[in-house]
Amino acid sequence: MQEMFKAHREIVNSITSLDETEKELLYSALNIHGHFCGGMPMGYLAGLAGLKALGTTRELSMDKEVIVYVGDHHAGGCFADGVQFATGCTFGKGIMSKDPRGKWAYMLIDKKSKKAVKVTVKPEIMQAAFDAPFITKYRLKGIPPAEVDQDVAKQAFLGLFGKKLEDIVNIEGPFNYDPKKGNSCFNLAFCDKCGDAVAENYLRVEDGKKVCLDCFTYTNLIERK
Repeated sequence: MQEMFKAHREIVNSITSLDETEKELLYSALNIHGHFCGGMPMGYLAGLAGLKALGTTRELSMDKEVIVYVGDHHAGGCFADGVQFATGCTFGKGIMSKDPRGKWAYMLIDKKSKKAVKVTVKPEIMQAAFDAPFITKYRLKGIPPAEVDQDVAKQAFLGLFGKKLEDIVNIEGPFNYDPKKGNSCFNLAFCDKCGDAVAENYLRVEDGKKVCLDCFTYTNLIERK
């Protein structure tokens, strides 16, 4: 594992187009993502482009939101990881969500200013990525990304860092955007069946008992169908 971290540090430090903060975030993103590829850095650079276009900085709390348009079962998850790390809008904080459209694109929303931008990777950038050996010689043959020849994988990883952000993505906006309002739940409860701690807004009532979704019979019946 230490050798992997060392390889990650070396390749990130070799990138001259990023400042020290951007390098540190990319290094962390690479460690969490787990492998060299072209998709994660593509999302990372798209994330930086969105912040720049909106005139803001990486989110530390919950004042921004990302809606990412990648779907499932296609080469889009890596892109989403990069967007998360660049923007600071993460699934864990509840400020990133998926609107699956199978596109390498996302919308960045500033909830305070009620402004947003839509960021889409340019078609020619996507075509070049899918024509590269990482995809054509390895991923299309079912080889897992972490098992791709490392020279090929590193080439895919570094491919976009020599380009200007405006040459990688198209930007729509900023435009007005009023997000849905809602209050966060800070009330802790415990399931009357299994005893698990659960946020109060996720409780259901069954036979007069307050139960979690795992114990809620109707939920389980729907899932079995």
